[in-house]
Amino acid sequence: MSRISLFSAPLVGLAVAVIATVGTAMAFSGRAAEPTRIEASDDGKTVSVPGETAPKVRTKLPLPTVRRTAADKPLIQPKVSAPVVDAPAISAPEQVRSAFEVFAGYTYLPVGVLRAIQTAADPGKAQRDQHPQMQGTAIEVGYRWGLSPQSWLVVRAGIVAPNVPDQNWWATSGKPAPLYTEINLVGIELMADYLRRLAITDFLGVYARGGIGLQILGGSATQTETLPNCPAAKAASCATWQHVGKTEVSLPPVLPALRASVGVDLKVNSELRLALEGGLRAAPYLGGGVVYAF
Repeated sequence: MSRISLFSAPLVGLAVAVIATVGTAMAFSGRAAEPTRIEASDDGKTVSVPGETAPKVRTKLPLPTVRRTAADKPLIQPKVSAPVVDAPAISAPEQVRSAFEVFAGYTYLPVGVLRAIQTAADPGKAQRDQHPQMQGTAIEVGYRWGLSPQSWLVVRAGIVAPNVPDQNWWATSGKPAPLYTEINLVGIELMADYLRRLAITDFLGVYARGGIGLQILGGSATQTETLPNCPAAKAASCATWQHVGKTEVSLPPVLPALRASVGVDLKVNSELRLALEGGLRAAPYLGGGVVYAF
């Protein structure tokens, strides 16, 4: 019994020591961790942990790389263009333009006018009624002052050259004897017209003009009496008597001239137009010409 107690005492003490050591370790392991200490600046803007390095100010963190997939791509809607509406065309206002004109035409003088100027009259005898038609050509130039885009004042100068064959001029009663008449006249016209134009299309227009002026006569008209015993068909061509008793016909040096005509014109370009007109120009008249605007 004494031997067992000698050995058991040391064993018991060792066991107690081991148990105490293990218990102490377990006690320390079960104790809660101390809290982390955080320090803040006086203005409250900076926070730090003692013993740790503070991050650099304004340090930007790298952005993560994001890969798009087909599902992430936005749908692109087709653009729908608005309907194009043409703006209404605004035509430029017409300008007042002046122009030059050159005309040529044909004219004839009625019998009544011939009687009025007594071209076929022999002083003291009855007036002759049967004679060839007095006709001729006319050439004129004019300048148009623009009053409005569609109206002008025209100043013209022209020459009218009669073309009448030398013939016997007879009285309707057959008495007195026919007069062999020769006409070598020329008329110079000086006139002022008012012209008004109406546009039908961009290229075609109609116009009317009227004016008054003077016609100056130049040249001569002569008549020769024929012998009663000459054949009627050759009364003025009897031998030697054709130039016997030749008389100058008295003509007024200046006659009033009138103009009233209508016409159409065709636009060639912005400056040039072609025109055709007819009417009264001291006598019935038909002619045409060109008009150059500037």
